[in-house]
Amino acid sequence: MLQYPFFVSVAALQRHYAVLQALALDEDEMPDIKDETVPDEEGMSRPGVVNALEEFKLSIYGDHYDEETENAGDKKASEASKKRKAAAEIAVKECANYSWGELADNGQLKDLTVAELKYYLTANNLAVAGKKEALISRILTHMGK
Repeated sequence: MLQYPFFVSVAALQRHYAVLQALALDEDEMPDIKDETVPDEEGMSRPGVVNALEEFKLSIYGDHYDEETENAGDKKASEASKKRKAAAEIAVKECANYSWGELADNGQLKDLTVAELKYYLTANNLAVAGKKEALISRILTHMGK
């Protein structure tokens, strides 16, 4: 059974149908295929088109559209990244307060809280999702025990 990718480009489809047409018409040479999916930059820069695009932006975003505000999402992502980095640094510091090897050997990991177990996981770039038993198992696997 043939499997097809989920996404097929328009240019690939154009090429495919050109081949089918050539085969159906018993043509020896393949026709040149112009990729119709590439935007016409010259046409898009015409004053009428530029004005129409500006009017469209105005109708969608209103008078107070600001591209800098639009890019504020990037700043939010940057802030989230900083928070994750800070949380990782805290986890590394807190992780150093425990003797993880001894806790694992003595079966005392189960006595720690989920937050304490997550210090180890975060400090070692491991997944922190799951129940307490899964976290302990993940720690032991990471330690090779």
